[in-house]
Amino acid sequence: MTQKTALVIDDTFANRDFLERLLTTAGFEVHGAGTGKAGLDLASEIENLALAIIDMQLPDMNGLQLTYILRQRYPQAYLIVATMYDERSLMESVFLKGGNVFLVKPHGFMELYKRLTTTSLEELRQSGAVVIDQFGPRPFTVVARA
Repeated sequence: MTQKTALVIDDTFANRDFLERLLTTAGFEVHGAGTGKAGLDLASEIENLALAIIDMQLPDMNGLQLTYILRQRYPQAYLIVATMYDERSLMESVFLKGGNVFLVKPHGFMELYKRLTTTSLEELRQSGAVVIDQFGPRPFTVVARA
């Protein structure tokens, strides 16, 4: 079986290191980057990007921009946007840009690990938009605007 490849894009080394170790333990081959541009460069070298964790605030671009670009280039990838801000409007923006998961730091890390080790990425993709916060995972519905 081919190992799944993941990308962690976070400008805070401690967060990036922790997430890289978490994903490695979950069975992924992991690459890390500290900026959006470095993340895009790394992604272009990965043959089949399975998953990306994207920090919302990066020094050179925001997580929404990066999520949109990654979704366009890697439609199969499972995209997780991580932030400390638990705001509905931000959640909607993440999902409208192509994110699969809105993860509230630091509460959702272990729940994310549990989901990645017990459920296939295909099943996770099919489960729709999910918010993971201090209360655990919950489905999210984007409200259509007129």
